[in-house]
Amino acid sequence: MILRKAGRGRCPYAACIDKRHGEGTMHPILRDMLTQPVGWLTICGALIILGIPVFTVFFIRRRLREEQRNQR
Repeated sequence: MILRKAGRGRCPYAACIDKRHGEGTMHPILRDMLTQPVGWLTICGALIILGIPVFTVFFIRRRLREEQRNQR
């Protein structure tokens, strides 16, 4: 759920950055992904899902190289 500040029109989202320290606002989806535990679980899950095939490819290539060396 995207929370909006009531009242002032300067900063429509709840994750506004103070203009004295920086510029702009954080996108509400990014704010939820980075500040909520479910967001961190999603990020970690995506890294695991992408990491398993990459690890598998490198593991198989290493085994194939070892087998080729042993056959010589």
